[in-house]
Amino acid sequence: MRLAQRLKLFADCTAFRISHYEHDPHLTVDYYSGYLLCTHYHGCARKHVPQIAEQLANTLRASGLPIYGAVQKFRPENLAHVPTQNHEEQIQPRLLFGAMPPDKFVVQEYDLKFLVSFHAGFASGLFLDIKHARQRVRQLAKLGDNVLNLFSYTGGFSLAAAKAGAARVIEVDSSAHWLRWSRENQALNEVTTIRQRKEDAVKFLHKQKDASFDLIICDPPTYSSQKSGARFTVAKGFADMLPDLHRVLRPNGLLLAATNYRELPRKKFLKIFSQRFVVQEEIPISADFNGDDYLKVGLFQKAV
Repeated sequence: MRLAQRLKLFADCTAFRISHYEHDPHLTVDYYSGYLLCTHYHGCARKHVPQIAEQLANTLRASGLPIYGAVQKFRPENLAHVPTQNHEEQIQPRLLFGAMPPDKFVVQEYDLKFLVSFHAGFASGLFLDIKHARQRVRQLAKLGDNVLNLFSYTGGFSLAAAKAGAARVIEVDSSAHWLRWSRENQALNEVTTIRQRKEDAVKFLHKQKDASFDLIICDPPTYSSQKSGARFTVAKGFADMLPDLHRVLRPNGLLLAATNYRELPRKKFLKIFSQRFVVQEEIPISADFNGDDYLKVGLFQKAV
């Protein structure tokens, strides 16, 4: 997809992808409120990245968008093999030109605001590919609903549900770091109806009473490890959680499940949930990701 086509898609967003492997099969470039994030993978022709960034920056400037600086970061193909310690050098961005972005700064996605960072880990704090699903939650959550957001990360889905009028939103994540970040996002959007639980999401779900929630969002990492307990993997994790997901939803309740795991085929993903739920729709990846099909997002209704 040409850059000009992408820009037309995001008149109301200040963060979007501007190159999805088009310039190099091992390079993506994202725009975040005036800063370019060039993410390279193994095999990238790194010497060409500054030139690509300059070229894209010039086109964006000509379109009227501000450009304050550009950075380059490395991201492993498989984060499951990255050591949890001693990878600070990999995490840190390298300035290509202009100013280094602040530790955290604000981007706008329609009427929601999010804090992002190029300095904290391998991700920015906001996954741009799943913005359609966040918008769908705005449409699905109703006044008075009880909503559960499992593996909540920085709380994007929680904010969407709260802004839609949900009476109670519970977000669950085992990371105090992400929960703090989510609280910052809540303050930024003046949201006060979200409650947090620092806990393993699978264990939390298992303890909930029957028919407790109208809407559940379940977007787990592909892999995760706890200090105690078994390692979570997405395909097995979905299957193991299925009975509890069905049990704690109210009659006709909805489940939005998602994964970016390329090795889980779309057909198998849908089949896992069709054992207990009725498939309502698939939510597509954001258009600026050029039709890539790695992201699976399904909306499922509890079969009564």
